[in-house]
Amino acid sequence: MGKKRDSKICIMIVPHTEKVRRLTIPRWLPKIFMAAVLTTITGVYLAFNNIYTSHISLEEEYDQKISIINKLEEENRKKDIELSKLKSENKDLYETTNEVEEKLAEIERLQREIEKKVGIKSPSRGGGMLDDPPQEITEPVEELQVLKEVLEEKERELIIFIDDLEKRLEYLKTVPDLWPTKGRLSSTFGNRKNPFGRGIKFHYGIDIANSIGTDIWAAGSGRVVFSGYKAGYGNTIIIDHGNGYKSYYAHNSKLLVNRGDRVEKGQLIAKMGNTGRSTGPHLHFEIHKGGKAIDPLTVLK
Repeated sequence: MGKKRDSKICIMIVPHTEKVRRLTIPRWLPKIFMAAVLTTITGVYLAFNNIYTSHISLEEEYDQKISIINKLEEENRKKDIELSKLKSENKDLYETTNEVEEKLAEIERLQREIEKKVGIKSPSRGGGMLDDPPQEITEPVEELQVLKEVLEEKERELIIFIDDLEKRLEYLKTVPDLWPTKGRLSSTFGNRKNPFGRGIKFHYGIDIANSIGTDIWAAGSGRVVFSGYKAGYGNTIIIDHGNGYKSYYAHNSKLLVNRGDRVEKGQLIAKMGNTGRSTGPHLHFEIHKGGKAIDPLTVLK
């Protein structure tokens, strides 16, 4: 039988003045030590890689939110333009404009707070990339998540607000508050001297005098429910605005829209004339609310 293989490592220490010393260690000890070192290095690498991957994922998700915010900001810039056009005609939209500005300011504040947390600049301010990749996330991930949830809620609120604003603007277009023509106000709503005889007669609208052929515009958006000759009124157009209002345009020389047509506020619909029972070229304009004639001057802006 052969000699049994030695399972230990012998280390000899030779000092200058003393006798030789011998240190014996098992062969498996260096292997265990190397395995422990490799395991530690691998664990540290995997932990660092996991943290880095999580951070990159948060950056990508945040970039997506920034993109959504930029789209919302662009939509709001378009709405601001529409509001600016309507301010001169609708004084009650001033308060709405302030609400829009407050919503945008609140979203901007939240956006800047998130940017500060992760060290990212918004693309709308010339950034969109990391200025200096952070060595570590200095704020708790939970706090960042709460801010993101608040921002998402504000985004939803803004979308609902924009939808409500669009409906309100659409309604305002149907209110017949635009002056239907240019000229001199020759007669108002209410009792007046009968222009065709003696006594007092109630006048159900206002008269605006000008020359034959002067443009007549729709006072509000709606659908034409009558376009033709009406006894006493002459060539007449009646528009149903779909919100309880109807507007009447009488004594025209020419009608430019037909029954069933959809017209927009400010659209040319007729030419001024002197048809029907009239004392001269003018537009007889009436506004009815809930089936009853009301003073147009209480509606016109």
